[in-house]
Amino acid sequence: MRRLLPLALVVSALGVFTGCSGVDAQKAQGILEESTTAMADVKSVSFAMRMWTSGGPAGSDFTVVMHGGGYQKGKRAGESYLTMNASDVPGMGAMTIVIRHNVLYVKAGGSWSRVPAPADQSAADPLAGFDITQYVTDVHVEGGVDIAGEPMDRITGVIDTSDALSGILGTLGGSGASGLGDASDVLGDIRAVLYVSQTTHLPMRTLIDMPMHVAGETITMHMDLVITGVNNPVSIPSVG
Repeated sequence: MRRLLPLALVVSALGVFTGCSGVDAQKAQGILEESTTAMADVKSVSFAMRMWTSGGPAGSDFTVVMHGGGYQKGKRAGESYLTMNASDVPGMGAMTIVIRHNVLYVKAGGSWSRVPAPADQSAADPLAGFDITQYVTDVHVEGGVDIAGEPMDRITGVIDTSDALSGILGTLGGSGASGLGDASDVLGDIRAVLYVSQTTHLPMRTLIDMPMHVAGETITMHMDLVITGVNNPVSIPSVG
């Protein structure tokens, strides 16, 4: 677990938009190739992320707020943290995760626990080689979008969820695939939006909307990930 989860999400989002053909897809690919190069030079990153639902029955929507950061290069490479507050989600509450020296520390309910992180991440992730780019059905690029005074490229893509889940089923075979077939009837197509700075070429914001059709209603899961700092010192909580 040497990479931050939200950082991994951004890098994964970079790959999503390269799986479609057309003029906008070619523009997106060029922008994202520059972004991938820029990301490779980042030593540290801080982020804020919010996940929430909308459209559910009264009182059923919830929000999860996360903050964190860490180092991906230098002598502190692999050190990172994530704080999560899900006070309105039953059974979750607040949690802090810290990774140091390939050891994962989790604080929940006021006490810390220690869990060795798997040394081989590809072995720990059965979908490590899964290519989601082939399931992107649409890509649009808009340049020069002003975000807080900084010009950005906005890249929008749509993922065919049903076909992607079928691909996952094929990758997993009979192992770990239980329930995914039924999920394709529940999940709608995922819409992802990525904002890439025209100045630094870094992916500064990722927005994802994933609709779910449940009991005749459409509930949408939203994610908003913002990079709040790059190459700045990251204050990682003490454990123990």
